[in-house]
Amino acid sequence: MTDQRAYVGRSLNQRAYDAADKAANALETLMRQNVAVGRLASGHTLIGFKTEGLRVFNEEFASAAKFTHNLLGQIDEETLQAVSYFANRLVDLIFDKLVLCGPRTGIAEATVARELNNIKVALQERRDRVLDDFAFGMTGDERMKKDPVVSIVNSQSNSPGAIQQAGVGEFSQSAIINHHQQVVAAIDRALVSQEFQQLDAAQKQGFRDVADVVKEEAAKPTPDPAKLKRWSERLVGLAREIGMRVAVSEIGQAIGHMLGGVG
Repeated sequence: MTDQRAYVGRSLNQRAYDAADKAANALETLMRQNVAVGRLASGHTLIGFKTEGLRVFNEEFASAAKFTHNLLGQIDEETLQAVSYFANRLVDLIFDKLVLCGPRTGIAEATVARELNNIKVALQERRDRVLDDFAFGMTGDERMKKDPVVSIVNSQSNSPGAIQQAGVGEFSQSAIINHHQQVVAAIDRALVSQEFQQLDAAQKQGFRDVADVVKEEAAKPTPDPAKLKRWSERLVGLAREIGMRVAVSEIGQAIGHMLGGVG
């Protein structure tokens, strides 16, 4: 058990740094998107900071809690201490990335400082809640189970009002396999279209960044339907904002086929 706990400690430490990188990438992508549509120095960016910060925290904590519970099979004081330390590091590292991005928004320093403090409070409140759940062996409304296949995020999808992520994955998997090339082809056409060529450099980069995420996820042997849906909707929304009407139609239709099994 000592070796297992040491392994958990090493893994959680690396997971915290990986989460920081994930947060940094998400924030950079968000900022490039907002530059592309001319709203970097706006409340949209600060709202996005909070959304992305909490999203990364939730995803990474859920993954780490599942990993720890599956390996150790129990939640004793030592286990809780290790996961608590990880959660604290997660908050600090994500917040550090936010602090680096804040001054680059062009928003008044006092406004940025106030909003970043609000985001940190939100992260801390979320940390306290999930740690309390973990201490009692709960995730959302469900009791945690030692299961190497079903993730905590999927377990949460069974709670009232939550997105049925597991169901979406099961329903869409064959459609994704059958239709993902349509999405990739539609994106590739958009990237060489006259609409795209007429964009300015920032808009092109913002669209390309999101398009790359969608293409990468769609091409995986087992794509994550929830992630694919989230980023696909972001891509179509961005295309609409920057005036790529043909791309909105073609990409939106291809995504509908892939996620809905149409066609």
